[in-house]
Amino acid sequence: MKSLLLVDDEAVICVEFERTLELLGYRVEIAHSFESALNCYSRAPFDAILVEFNVRLECRTYPRAGKGIKLVRQMRAIDVAVPILMFTAMEGELYETTSFDAGADDFISKTGSFPSFLSRLRAHIERSDRLKSIHSEK
Repeated sequence: MKSLLLVDDEAVICVEFERTLELLGYRVEIAHSFESALNCYSRAPFDAILVEFNVRLECRTYPRAGKGIKLVRQMRAIDVAVPILMFTAMEGELYETTSFDAGADDFISKTGSFPSFLSRLRAHIERSDRLKSIHSEK
C-alpha cells in the first residue's frame, strides 16, 4: 500500500481526498500546517507528498500566500527525495513556476480532472520507486 502525506488546512477537502484515495488503496496521513507536516514526515516514510500552496504556517494562523512553497523548500533542504506535488486551487504561471523553482515535482490543480490527478500521482510514485530500485542495486 502506497502512503501519501496530504498537507492542507481545508478540512473538508482533506476528508474527501483521504476517503477517495483510501478507497483506491492508498494510506493517507493529513497535516493541517507547515509544522505538523514536518512532524509527520519525521515519524514515517511516505511515497509522495501533496502540498497546498497556501497552507498555514501554524494551525491557528490565517493562511498566508506561499507557505506551501516554504515547506517544499525546507523539505528539499533536508533531502526529502520523494515526489512532492503542489496540489492547489491556485492557478497561473506564477504559481506553477514558483512551485517548480522551490523543488516541487509537479503542479496539479484541485479543480482539474481527478483521473488526470491520479495518473500523475501514480507516475511520480512509480518513477520514484524505479529510481530507488536502481540506487539500491548499486
